[in-house]
Amino acid sequence: MMALTPDDLAVLTRLGNIAADVQALAASARSQWRELRVTVVDALDVRGETPVLVTAAANVFLLESDGHCWSMTTDPAAAAGLMLAARS
Repeated sequence: MMALTPDDLAVLTRLGNIAADVQALAASARSQWRELRVTVVDALDVRGETPVLVTAAANVFLLESDGHCWSMTTDPAAAAGLMLAARS
């Protein structure tokens, strides 16, 4: 498990606001945080969910894992992954 810090969230916000699109943000996030699983999903997959961050390129959700199952979390200290949904 990798914990994200407030500084990490600020960097992620900045990356999301300068990225050309959600795929570019995903590439930047994968490069910045190699320990995190980063996945891109359709916005419909997360309808009704509240993102942890909203950037120009994507709504950002944090994921935690018990080693088998993944679930959304709002706790950056529990983050093991990022789920990115393109903003339209």
